[in-house]
Amino acid sequence: MIRRIDLAVLFLFVVSLPVDAAPQRNVLLLISDNHSWYDCGCYGNPVVRTPHLDQLAADGVRFREGFATTASCGPSRAVMYTGLLTHANGQYAHPHREHNQQLREDVVTIFSMVKENGYRTGLIGKDHIKPLEKYPLDVHDRRGSRDVVAMGEKVDAFLAGADTPFFLVVSFHDPHPTSIDGAGWGITKPTPGYEPVTYPPRDVIVPPFLPDNPEVREGIAGYYQQISRMDTGVGNTLKALEANGHRDDTLVIFIADHGTSEPGAMGTHYEPGVRVPFIVRKPGMSNPGLVNEALVTFADLTPTILDWTETPFDGYRLHGRSFLPILDAPDAPGWDTALLSHVAHDVFAYYPMRTLRTKRYKLIWNVNWRSEYPLPIDAVQRRTWVANRESGAETIGLRTIEDFLHRPRLELYDLENDPWEATNLAEDPKHAERARSMAEELATRLEEQGDPWMRKFHPWKREQ
Repeated sequence: MIRRIDLAVLFLFVVSLPVDAAPQRNVLLLISDNHSWYDCGCYGNPVVRTPHLDQLAADGVRFREGFATTASCGPSRAVMYTGLLTHANGQYAHPHREHNQQLREDVVTIFSMVKENGYRTGLIGKDHIKPLEKYPLDVHDRRGSRDVVAMGEKVDAFLAGADTPFFLVVSFHDPHPTSIDGAGWGITKPTPGYEPVTYPPRDVIVPPFLPDNPEVREGIAGYYQQISRMDTGVGNTLKALEANGHRDDTLVIFIADHGTSEPGAMGTHYEPGVRVPFIVRKPGMSNPGLVNEALVTFADLTPTILDWTETPFDGYRLHGRSFLPILDAPDAPGWDTALLSHVAHDVFAYYPMRTLRTKRYKLIWNVNWRSEYPLPIDAVQRRTWVANRESGAETIGLRTIEDFLHRPRLELYDLENDPWEATNLAEDPKHAERARSMAEELATRLEEQGDPWMRKFHPWKREQ
């Protein structure tokens, strides 16, 4: 029989035994800048070299249809970091200089959410955030966001000796254009320790929404060059993650803030503007290399990070949901629509749009449809647009200039038969019921989210 004193000693011995601490559940978010989905090797481009992204996709999950909800750098990042679409988070256009847009007072960022849960936070590279007090960052270094070697060293320094869980964003400035002159793209300054990859213009792939001419090909060659440099930065970051022992405890997400800067992409809700590379690697995946058919958007990022880090947040309803439960499912039910929302790019490029995307169809509601579409500054001053206009051309790619600049209230596209959105079916009697039902669903979802534009405008009713 064990005496009472022996039981007390045994209890003290058991509770004093070392207990393995729960593994860290870290997050690394990698962001490229102005990069459409079709310009990655793992998404089927046979020319541009992206070996590190291709390997990340082989080790993780590649979402075939992942979406930025707005094709504008600052507003897009606000969606990533808040889980709220643009009409609800308040950052309607860029935050810097004269644009001066910022988050609403009542909005909370993912950095604040995980900080409350004991996470160390960092943002290395391009930020485009405002106000800064809503972004509690232990490390905030936006210098040299095109120097992929130095950025890798900064990541290594952030991770070195980390004994607390972390949420780190590494945001590359490539392949954003380097100028509005000449080709507009291409590496203009040497990066110590990096040898640029070059592409002959004759070899690049010109997407159908652009004119195929020497000037456009020269620009795309430079764009590819910057994509390859960014890919090297991804490789350097992942090497630092592994060298510091965090490959197996870190959720890695790679996205682009939106699509390429070309006219017909940036500042639009057309596929080249909002459809982006979207790759996720989770520790312990059962089905690496999977191509996932779910429609995911940047509104899903914050809920996913909250889920992975086991961070509670009930301040208000977020607009997305965690995609962790479907990572190993190639075609999970219930992930077959995406809601997109755009207000402006520059302060002078106000053109609000709301869009409902299904797996086959897309309905775009041009809220301010009576106005001429204002190209964002990144497109309107660059050679692709300027030279095309000066040539007297009546088209740009598959669209007429008239249709591009003067849009109807509703645009409906059958993406299965018209992947580059050249034929608007909204007024086609055969598609009248589909256009109406999609517009009704769009309006219902926007009203549920309290979209302030719905107080005056509506997809089919007369404006108030």
